[in-house]
Amino acid sequence: MSSREGKIRTANGSLWYGVRGGGGNRMPVLVLHGGPGFSSMDNGLEPLWKDRPVFFYDQLGCGKSDRAPDKNFYSVENYVAELAEVRAALKLDDVFLMGFSWGCALACSYLLDRKPFGVKGVMLCAPYLSSPAWDADQRRNIALLPKDIRGAIEKGEKTGDFGEAYESAMMAYYDRLRPPDNTP
Repeated sequence: MSSREGKIRTANGSLWYGVRGGGGNRMPVLVLHGGPGFSSMDNGLEPLWKDRPVFFYDQLGCGKSDRAPDKNFYSVENYVAELAEVRAALKLDDVFLMGFSWGCALACSYLLDRKPFGVKGVMLCAPYLSSPAWDADQRRNIALLPKDIRGAIEKGEKTGDFGEAYESAMMAYYDRLRPPDNTP
């Protein structure tokens, strides 16, 4: 498998990106991660990069990308503009967009606000499209977690400290939501 990483310099900071695959001549896919605040993950997407490049990037404030100097930067409008910059920098003139959770909302906002040329299709995976519905679902799921994990999530949300304890609790949360592997 071919793989490479790099940085995209923007006016607001450097963004990490990675590319998997690249063999074959099929149209590339640009993956938009969940969060905001999460980072790119390529787990389970291996079949996609057998015959096409699959691009990942960490949005500003996420994963291996820079943090914004001003927390007021974080808005849907700025992330939509960032997505346009990423496509241009990576020369993804014709592309499929694949969003996960918040990445689905970003993809839809980008398509509706910018009406970009060259987006040939969109894949919405576990879409986050309604804040009230999403929040109610997450609160129900968090309430089912063990007290220590639930407490770390609640503390991070209350204090704004999304460090190691919060990230660990969120990974436990995501692991719990993942469907079981029924492979024999």
